Amino acid sequence: MSGREHAEALGCKLRTQDESWKKKAQELQQEVLSLRQESLINRVTSNTKSSTEAAGQDSSMDVSQDLFGPGSVVLSSDLQPGFDSETPELMLEDPQPAITPPPPPVPSSLQKTPRTRAVLPHVHFLQSLCALHRVEGDSRGLESLWFCSDGDAGSVLVDSVCLLLDSVVSACRDPPPLGPADLVLQGCQVAARAMDLFCSQRLPSAEFMRRVEESLRELTVMLLHSHQSSRLQAAEKLMEYLITLGSCSMSKSFLIRHILSEISSVADQLWQAFQDQESSGLDRFPVDQYQNSCFLFGVVEELLLRSKVPCRVEVGSDQSGFLSHLEQHVFLLSNEFPLFSIFMWRIGGLLTSSDS
Repeated sequence: MSGREHAEALGCKLRTQDESWKKKAQELQQEVLSLRQESLINRVTSNTKSSTEAAGQDSSMDVSQDLFGPGSVVLSSDLQPGFDSETPELMLEDPQPAITPPPPPVPSSLQKTPRTRAVLPHVHFLQSLCALHRVEGDSRGLESLWFCSDGDAGSVLVDSVCLLLDSVVSACRDPPPLGPADLVLQGCQVAARAMDLFCSQRLPSAEFMRRVEESLRELTVMLLHSHQSSRLQAAEKLMEYLITLGSCSMSKSFLIRHILSEISSVADQLWQAFQDQESSGLDRFPVDQYQNSCFLFGVVEELLLRSKVPCRVEVGSDQSGFLSHLEQHVFLLSNEFPLFSIFMWRIGGLLTSSDS
């Protein structure tokens, strides 16, 4: 074997080892987080039981009643077959600290890909945590336990949300066949509710915001630059995921501002592509972005309609930037791209009407 062949073989071996070590490290990190999640749930349920017993109430009966209100986000019944209510499994029995409760069974319809299955543990934990918060809605005991000065409970929630969003992004890159139970959508719903829960207790850190925003950027890029124009249903689902994640207070402003920036960029590309009528201009025409922009318009329009605060608060300086693009390009683009111009007018109307 020559020296070059030996070096190449050694390099290949080292790369393989490096990938193996990274995978092992990720598995260990996931295992540690799972133990922290279990420990937190046990602490919270023990605290709940102690509080109800001190008040002379039957804990199991009290917690199982009205656990979820009409607006709550929970795992659908097909994720937990065999249960006759939407009460999380951890509340159905007296928790035993020495015994680890088995995870809820996963129906075969959801066992599509490893990326999809990775969503389930974080969904189950965050759904349980949010449900317990609803049960103890008027009590400060749980808040003091979750968000105490050591920050452990808050960091568990943050890590769980971020890893859940990472799993959502991975699942969207390789979407499974859509069935009656959309686990990815439920993951988005639970993540949005968990972020609202966190923000109700403290301001999110810059790192937490950065990780959430990065996931939203990746989902937006997938929607805008998708080449799978024939998979309309997948694009509509991705649009639904963004609307769901953008519905929480922590991510709404960023997602609206980011989408407005992307739409403005598409408008600039359309304008530049048709500045001259030669074939070189057509070569630069952003076909995919133009076709997929209607989905972004749908997301931002829905978020603006749902917003309870003026758009100048949600959008900030990006509002004037978008309206400037509207004034400069909408009439010039209306002949070639009437539908795109109409969508821009609709968004511009929403931005200005809420402030008048």
